[in-house]
Amino acid sequence: MVLYVVYRASREIKDRSVLSDRLKAMGCKRLHRAFWEINKEKTYKVLKVLEKNQPIILKRVREIKKPQFAEGKGIFELGSLVIVMYATPKEEKREKIKNVLKRAPCIRLRRSVYAFFQRHSIFDKGKQLVDADKFADFIKGIHGDVKVIPRVVILNGDSVERLLQEIEERVEGESFDIFRSCKDLYDKALAGGNLRPVRDSLSKNKRRFLMLRKVAAFYEKWLRLDFSRSVRKTYKAVKKVDSIVNPK
Repeated sequence: MVLYVVYRASREIKDRSVLSDRLKAMGCKRLHRAFWEINKEKTYKVLKVLEKNQPIILKRVREIKKPQFAEGKGIFELGSLVIVMYATPKEEKREKIKNVLKRAPCIRLRRSVYAFFQRHSIFDKGKQLVDADKFADFIKGIHGDVKVIPRVVILNGDSVERLLQEIEERVEGESFDIFRSCKDLYDKALAGGNLRPVRDSLSKNKRRFLMLRKVAAFYEKWLRLDFSRSVRKTYKAVKKVDSIVNPK
């Protein structure tokens, strides 16, 4: 049986080549940077080689699996995922990709490898967010190479908690960034003077916040992650600035 492994590559180029050579020697097939196709019988040896690189073992399944939750313990299976891996020809594309990913409720497996919920549309009926297909089309549109693998599940459940924590850190980080920006705008608005730059910056933060709220709501429905506290705090910060620069 064919499985997949994805891992966080070492920052040292020398270490990366050593890992690649060892995986090749075991008959593994590289699909994309640190994403490899492996034989099930070699799983233990592969995990041993990659034990310091946060390896994740994946398998394709026929049926669509729902996320599984344990009472009082949160999620232990993420359900069926669509893997999108990509490479772009120029580094300056990175900022554009970063901005698109802010509209994408997904799981970062490693740099340039993301997992999307297989049944994205049930939580995004208005198609306002970025799913696997939209993201893949975007990468193609900027002349990048992209590979898509649907109906994939994660086999080593010990990695799930880490991935969820990284989602929380990313969403909370975006929320705090908007909050901090609005706090600075509030101080500038109180100081008086030309409010036009403040209004322009506030408009950008409003758009960022609206997207953040939609993404956070998707994660709540999909993975039962609760961002209500930070979203509410950021919303109040946005409204506080708005009450000064756009008085009714």
